[in-house]
Amino acid sequence: MEISRRKEPQPQAGWRRATVLIILPLLLAVPQMRAAKQQVLAAPLKGPYYVVRHGVFSFGTAPSGSTAAITTVPHWSSSFSFGGISYAFNMVGTSPFTTNITNTIPTVIQPITFTFAGGVSISPPTTALVNSPIFKSTTFPTGTGQFLDVFQRANFAKPVATNTAYHLQLGTPTVKSLMSVAVPRSAGVSAVTTTGRTVGLLDIAFLEGFLNNLIAAGQYSPGSLVIFLVGNVFEYEINTNNCCIGGFHSATSEALNQVVSFMFTAYNQSGIFSGGVQDIAITSHEVAEWANDPLGTNIVPAWGQPAQNTSICASDVLEVGDAIEAFSTPTFTVTLNGVTYHPQDEAFFSWFAHQSPSIGTGGRYSYVSPSKLTSPPPSCT
Repeated sequence: MEISRRKEPQPQAGWRRATVLIILPLLLAVPQMRAAKQQVLAAPLKGPYYVVRHGVFSFGTAPSGSTAAITTVPHWSSSFSFGGISYAFNMVGTSPFTTNITNTIPTVIQPITFTFAGGVSISPPTTALVNSPIFKSTTFPTGTGQFLDVFQRANFAKPVATNTAYHLQLGTPTVKSLMSVAVPRSAGVSAVTTTGRTVGLLDIAFLEGFLNNLIAAGQYSPGSLVIFLVGNVFEYEINTNNCCIGGFHSATSEALNQVVSFMFTAYNQSGIFSGGVQDIAITSHEVAEWANDPLGTNIVPAWGQPAQNTSICASDVLEVGDAIEAFSTPTFTVTLNGVTYHPQDEAFFSWFAHQSPSIGTGGRYSYVSPSKLTSPPPSCT
């Protein structure tokens, strides 16, 4: 399918948030927050379970009524057609169809420690992320490099076969000073899993307000990817039974025409989620989705969850991780300096664009496991 060029759109008002929502496989029900003391979670479920969530949120002040070019992460714009409808999209870097260069995106890590009522503090393993395949080169099934670079080259394997010098890399991250946040008793609780892991459960409404104020304060460059990093901290909606969101990515305006593109991610220990969801699994999910939808505006033909019921529409957003996350084993393993990591498998652009054959590596629709996605998604309602 031919890709056509288009003019850059202005971002929508508000904040489009894409999330990975994971139910802890090590609990039957999380006790409600009646006391400050640490809770002990009950028996495990067979999981994890996932819910696809997307939408436009009033979060921060977005550019409105301005025709001036926005300042944000470097990105290219194009569109594809399906069913007589043109679908516009933005992606990070420059086009692999028309450029033959290395794109290096400035990156900032903002580590955050959350302290819950009762005094339990949970901090992120910042050094572990910096030294992981998110930023360091290692061997993947289709090449050697950072996770995002190798995936995106495979995602657009057909044009990259000609434009062989095309790369999309994250720059050496600037690590901000560790930020400490006290969580009100009404907004979160710490708990211990049946495997002995201490976790924090955080009200996402509280987190959204916190990030809103943080970004509005102008601490982060709109030309960089900002990674808000936590450890074993996961979000819930309304109450702790609606848990657990491991990460999300989005873009919101810091000032008129200044759009900060960011992601929030947990770097979690093993023994909390099933399916190998540990260390860089959530981060890899979000960084791949960020690269393929940095402004949160990439609408595609509606699709059903491949690992569940494809006839029921789960999403209409170009979220390369969401199409894979519900499989029983969404991750795979790579090693770097003797350490084993668990990045998530991802869906290729061609799956969302209904391209046949796929322009992804080997004509596939999913990166590591071709059996996960064997053809574009069927119609759903």
